[in-house]
Amino acid sequence: MLKKNFLNIVIFFIISILIYSCAKPDVVNVVMPGDEKLNCLQLKEAFQETRRFKQQAEDVGNPQTGGNLTRGMFFWPALLKTLHNADTAIRAANDRGYHLIEIMKNKDCQNTDKYIAEITRTTPSLELMRLNRLYKMGVLSKEEFEMAKKKVLTQ
Repeated sequence: MLKKNFLNIVIFFIISILIYSCAKPDVVNVVMPGDEKLNCLQLKEAFQETRRFKQQAEDVGNPQTGGNLTRGMFFWPALLKTLHNADTAIRAANDRGYHLIEIMKNKDCQNTDKYIAEITRTTPSLELMRLNRLYKMGVLSKEEFEMAKKKVLTQ
């Protein structure tokens, strides 16, 4: 009986290790020591780094990648953990970006609006779905919907 319990515990730990070792990406810290001491150029570079982390997380979170297809076929719990980690990493990268923008504003750095727009930018398909939902809810008139849709499609 003791050997069986021990074996179950060992198997549980091995499976846990496999799930976490197969799961990607890494999540960035929102607040780093010394953020407040960075100058505007360093803050801009740190912000650009958050965009790279976000892009990597979006790439890893795509269920159609070879790695994720393999995880799904052979070890689906690792796929679920990977997709969860990707979502967490994207949110953390955006939160870090907002944190850095707040510091930039406090230091009167230039172009903070540009950085905010970069975080909030969405894909055309998501923006069209959002506009369609607003139109169906009656928030947008037909003319407003068509103008906004044209603007999204010509960007």
